[in-house]
Amino acid sequence: MEVSPEGIDEEVVSVQESDIQPGRLVVLSEEECWDLLRSRPVGRLAWSGAEGVSVIPVNFVVEDDTVLLRTTPYSLLARDCADREVAFEVDDIDEQRHGGWSVLVRGRCERERVRSDGPRPWVTGPRVLGLRVAVVSVTGRRLLSSTAERA
Repeated sequence: MEVSPEGIDEEVVSVQESDIQPGRLVVLSEEECWDLLRSRPVGRLAWSGAEGVSVIPVNFVVEDDTVLLRTTPYSLLARDCADREVAFEVDDIDEQRHGGWSVLVRGRCERERVRSDGPRPWVTGPRVLGLRVAVVSVTGRRLLSSTAERA
C-alpha cells in the first residue's frame, strides 16, 4: 500500500473510484429552476469588479422573477455590483450518491428604490441596502446519480 504526497492511500482511492458510476445530466425547466431557487436560503453572487472576479455567499429571497439581497452601503458588494451584470448560483450536492443540481441566474443587479421585506440578514450589523437581481435568464441542470436511476 502506497501513500501519495497528498497523504491519500492510493489503493483505497482506486477501489473507491472504480465503484463510481457516472450519472446522467438533465436540463431543468425554467419552472423547476425557480422552485429550486426558492428552496434554498443561501446562494453565491458572482461579478467582475474593481478587485477582479469575486464570488461570495449571500442569503437571499426570491420575489416574483427577482432575487433580493441585503448588504451594507459601504461593502464591496454594494460598490461593485450596483448597475452591473451579475451571476447568481444555487445548488445542492449529494456527495454520497454523486448527484445534485445547480441553478444559474444571470441578470442586472440594481439598488432597491423602495425597500422590500426580505431577506432577513444572517450576519450582524446594519444591512440596510437592498439589492435586487433583475433576472434575464435562469438555467439549471440536475445530475442524476446512477444509484438514483437504479432505485
